[in-house]
Amino acid sequence: MGIDSSWIIPYSDEYEGRVVHRRGNSLKIYDRKEECDDDDNYTRNAESQAATDQKEEQHQRLDISEIDLHTVEGEESVPYVVLVQGPPNVGKSLLIKSLVKFFTKHHLNDVRGPVTVVSGKHRQLQFVECPNDVNGMMDAAKYADLVLLCIDASYGFEMETFEFLNLLQAHGFPDVIGVLSHLDKIKDEGKLLHTKKRLSRQFWNEIYDGAELFYLSCLDNGMYMEDQIHNLATFISVMKINPLSWQTAHPYLLVDQFEDVTSPEREHIDKKCYRNIGMCGYLRGSNLKRGTKVHIAGVGDFPLYGITSLADPCSSRSAAKMRVTDKERLFYAPMSSHGDLLYDKDAEYIDELNDLNEIEGFRAGTYLKLEVRDIPFEMTKNIDPFCPILVGGISLEEENIGYMQARLKRHSWHIKLLKTREPIIVSVGWRRYQTRPIYAQEGGGSRLHRIHYTPKHADCLAMFWGPLAPPGTGFVAVHNLAGNKAAFRISATGFILDFTQAAEIVAKIVKKRKQVGTPLKIFKKTALIKDMFTSDLEIDWFKGVAIQTARGVRGNVKKAAKKELVRKIKNKGDQPTERIASCSFQHEISLSDEVFMRVWKQVGELKDSLDKDDPARRQRTIEQRRAVVFMDMKHRSGNIMPICEEYQFKRRPKEVLFKKEKGKQEIPQCTRRPKGCEVV
Repeated sequence: MGIDSSWIIPYSDEYEGRVVHRRGNSLKIYDRKEECDDDDNYTRNAESQAATDQKEEQHQRLDISEIDLHTVEGEESVPYVVLVQGPPNVGKSLLIKSLVKFFTKHHLNDVRGPVTVVSGKHRQLQFVECPNDVNGMMDAAKYADLVLLCIDASYGFEMETFEFLNLLQAHGFPDVIGVLSHLDKIKDEGKLLHTKKRLSRQFWNEIYDGAELFYLSCLDNGMYMEDQIHNLATFISVMKINPLSWQTAHPYLLVDQFEDVTSPEREHIDKKCYRNIGMCGYLRGSNLKRGTKVHIAGVGDFPLYGITSLADPCSSRSAAKMRVTDKERLFYAPMSSHGDLLYDKDAEYIDELNDLNEIEGFRAGTYLKLEVRDIPFEMTKNIDPFCPILVGGISLEEENIGYMQARLKRHSWHIKLLKTREPIIVSVGWRRYQTRPIYAQEGGGSRLHRIHYTPKHADCLAMFWGPLAPPGTGFVAVHNLAGNKAAFRISATGFILDFTQAAEIVAKIVKKRKQVGTPLKIFKKTALIKDMFTSDLEIDWFKGVAIQTARGVRGNVKKAAKKELVRKIKNKGDQPTERIASCSFQHEISLSDEVFMRVWKQVGELKDSLDKDDPARRQRTIEQRRAVVFMDMKHRSGNIMPICEEYQFKRRPKEVLFKKEKGKQEIPQCTRRPKGCEVV
């Protein structure tokens, strides 16, 4: 259905300073000269403009279906986080550099930390390169507004891509755009066309039918081709980006500037003393009120000592006063040595500060500086600019620790079944921590039956002790944090069902237990059984319960034996005791038989599955800095997870291809998938 260009223009506040026309099935955006005195020049039609500049027309044509016209309804003040994700050597840094050059006309030497650019009159974009370690991908899936999923067309989908898609699914699944790179390595035209179709079908199968997919091939002066980058950059500049529910319900920052403000005297006395740090970034999500605690990913929960509102270092409002055709645009990347603002000398630049409302707090979009005290020195020592720091606000409810009940399913690509009480690392909400869950399945009534292992192809319940998260919050579980040693690092996914600080959830979990006893005296089909019960009162509780011998003779518990009868039977010198039960059997048994009874017993407490102390204070290495692990618990219990031999292989062995099973088709686009695995 066609759209008249006269209907588009009144809603084109997003393109203030430019003229928008529709021609055929494409939407054309023209730059408007501010120095023009003739008002008729502002409404030139597309045909006259195309005649004057055919090359610009070819580069600035965009399909109308790729633009959400509702993005121009309101002014956007918070930079959208555009996450560039992909396996190693797929071209993530080169893609960010090419996009930055397109928007700012400046070359970025290194991509370190968030890079903020002004992409339009009322839109800012913040590009972030996703790390390939598990912790970095977990955090990135929580703060990303838009994901550029980079895929090596000459190799196909890789394991890191599938792992990250599972993380996105558990944490909300933001908008995803596919980017096929290294197309120039495929020389044959027929093979190139077949590869595009095959990868497109698989990408749509993983995301949704018709998901946007862009192609990047050869390079020009070390950057991707301008026309290819132009199409991608124009699309992400005008598309509608929907925020996630978890993000809108919590305040959070993606740190783009970090500073250690500890006094030198304190460091001189003790080099390993707790540090005071300052972190700067754009406030996103909900408002941040004074007194709110924050969670620094991989470090722990901390109160805010100070909050300062700063001028926006990359304001779209200041860019609105600049001409679109200016070569210099605003961009801000302090970790990449681009902390200064770039602006036109003739343009007016205005710093606007958001006022603090004591009731509402700091509003989203404000550029803040947070001061936090008593941070473990390992964080400042091992700070990595290539791994962005996520700071998330937590509610009063989430500050508590208690029991949580969740629905969990083991990933079908994970090699091992999950065992009850086996330590796993859980990523839920802003946090990552280690816990030892108990798995169960629904039984009769309100009773939950504990199981030793998770089912192979079905979900189950998981109960664990940890920091509380609201019901409906998704989570991901992994077994270890090794960089590239696991075949598939995602162990399970699930979501929170309920939580409480009381032990009522654990009281519902029971397990089968076998109580064993031996005959003391036999009277034909009746026998006195000892060592099965702890008291006469317990015998009364189990009246009528079925019992059985090892040979298969069945019976029932009748009552507690009389003490007078027990004294006569006991040998001289033995103390008279209770705990002797009178039981009846179908047939006569012998004194050598063992009698057992199957009962349900509560599993007990879960509190030992979580260390009460702050785990961040015991982190020693870079790998441990970005994960909340509990070293003391692991050393006390001896549950240090070994690395299996089958995990010891590279994640991208191009020369190795897995053999297909009989009756199954070969899947060439994921050559590193474990044998026999199925797509989730």
